[in-house]
Amino acid sequence: MSIESAPNFSDSEKDCPSKTNYSLHDSPKIHDKNLEPYIGLEFEDLDYVYIFYNAYARNHGFGISKNSSVKSQVTKDLIWKNYVCDKAGKKNMYTPEDPSTSKKRYVTRMDCKAKLDVRRSKDEKWVVTGFEKQHTHELDILRRTIKHRSHKVAHKSLIVKNAMDNLHEAGLGPSKIAKTLNATGVNTDITAQNVIDHLRIKRKNNIGREGVLVAQYLQAHMVKDPNFFFALELDSDGILRSLFWSDSRAQNDYITFGDVIVFDVTYKTYRLMMPFAPFTGVNHHRQSMLFGCALLADETEDTFIWLFKQWLNCMFDKHPQVIITDMDRAMYNAIKIVFPNTRHRFCSWNINKHLIEHVYDMRDTECEFASEYKIWYNNRTIEHCEVLWKELITGFKLQNNK
Repeated sequence: MSIESAPNFSDSEKDCPSKTNYSLHDSPKIHDKNLEPYIGLEFEDLDYVYIFYNAYARNHGFGISKNSSVKSQVTKDLIWKNYVCDKAGKKNMYTPEDPSTSKKRYVTRMDCKAKLDVRRSKDEKWVVTGFEKQHTHELDILRRTIKHRSHKVAHKSLIVKNAMDNLHEAGLGPSKIAKTLNATGVNTDITAQNVIDHLRIKRKNNIGREGVLVAQYLQAHMVKDPNFFFALELDSDGILRSLFWSDSRAQNDYITFGDVIVFDVTYKTYRLMMPFAPFTGVNHHRQSMLFGCALLADETEDTFIWLFKQWLNCMFDKHPQVIITDMDRAMYNAIKIVFPNTRHRFCSWNINKHLIEHVYDMRDTECEFASEYKIWYNNRTIEHCEVLWKELITGFKLQNNK
């Protein structure tokens, strides 16, 4: 069966009558298995025509390809587009002299006539002007249909890319973005890796821009605060990796109260999932002080070394006497390199978090140990604390426990 209105590209031609107008907000309807193209069906965007016909093809056992198009001779804008079954055309009749040297391929061209034609109307909508439903071959079952190329690369359409960008801007991670798009019907079978690849390509296309914009923003602060300090780390492509900044007030506070600092990387920025690392301390009123902040590309030893060196450049090369961190091997190694004379201690919260893991084999005495440990932990004098610690180690025979 073939229903078609021949494309006529003269300006005097009347537009096809519209029956339904589909936009992105109608995406769940696009995957309705009972929905079928017809003459006069309208779309807000050409890319959405592809999504519609590809969804129809998926539901009916075939794949599609973009075939031919026509541009206006006056404006050079696209005014007509043709989509066909991916088995359209005839197979290559060329036979190599030595068949053994040629890679064997499945025959995919079967001169199928199934197609969908659309034309741009005067009100900038895309209208179906031709539709051929019948195929010259058997249609596939679902598990074979999804192997067609159009269903594998559906996530590359412009509308889906825009949806990925919008969800990413809203703070969703790759897995949630893929799940949302699949659930809402904007597309199907989008994986988290598809989203990651798209975001990586988009960021590559913004090479250098992030670093420039951040530098311009921070330089504006230097007009108000001449001693404002910031440092950027860029990769080989000019993409921003890490950032450190500190204002003059924070620097003055560090000079006065920076004997002991706390460095914490347990925070993550919601959108970019970059570790946020503040340097903090306490003043003589036991009030928290912020000495500086960083956004890091990762938590590797090289990144920490870069950050700590920038810290010293900012703080007039004054090393802290004590630095308190969590239990991280890369951080531990970086501190030994950059702050060789600084005492490195782990925070009590981190120690308590891992306590049960290290004493898990002491099931029979676990309650008693926890009670004795609490007494030691709440002790406030150095001398008594050391005495209780030795008694704790000896009493529970933990001399060889490391």
